[in-house]
Amino acid sequence: MAWLADKMKKWAAQIDRHAPGKGDSVIAGYDKVPDRPEEYAVWSEQAMKRLETAVPEQQAREEIMQGRACVFTEEFGTGPIDTLAKLYAETKSVDRVLEAMGADKGKFGHPYREGNVIYEIRSPRDPEAFAKATTPYEKQMAACFCPLIRATKNRISKEYCHCSAGWYKGIYEGIFGTKVRVEVLEAIISGDEHCKFAIHLPGDLK
Repeated sequence: MAWLADKMKKWAAQIDRHAPGKGDSVIAGYDKVPDRPEEYAVWSEQAMKRLETAVPEQQAREEIMQGRACVFTEEFGTGPIDTLAKLYAETKSVDRVLEAMGADKGKFGHPYREGNVIYEIRSPRDPEAFAKATTPYEKQMAACFCPLIRATKNRISKEYCHCSAGWYKGIYEGIFGTKVRVEVLEAIISGDEHCKFAIHLPGDLK
């Protein structure tokens, strides 16, 4: 599948930035995985163990996972980010930007702010199925956006979800034109009720 090959090439390139020549060993075997959610989950768990061996530093692994993230502008185009960036340039108000994002929940969810930290609780991938879910596993399957891990039967480190953190990093850096740090606070695949992220803004953003 083209999407999987593209994702793996992107991941390998990010790994090689931190551990030259290690990328291919981490993604080894992805093209032999049967096209079933549970098989992808098992492979992904094993790949994360290989990543930990290849890149011992946790911060580097988090950066690698953020670098392999899906990209908002590839899915929705540049228009929504450009509009919000223009709004911030005109108002210099983070709160005005968050209000505009909240009015477009289909793309941006429900961000809220406390001081210089923006919080994002990610809406489920399938809200109807999530509402009907009666077990943690059913909630996980309905909530998780990642086809490579959502069917896991094991608890996975929040480190994996820095891939989703990279999604938010791209959004907020695109809007504010500056680097932000994204922290994974909660993740359904690690046993939490929601997937929650903290976007730490530089002190000069108001």
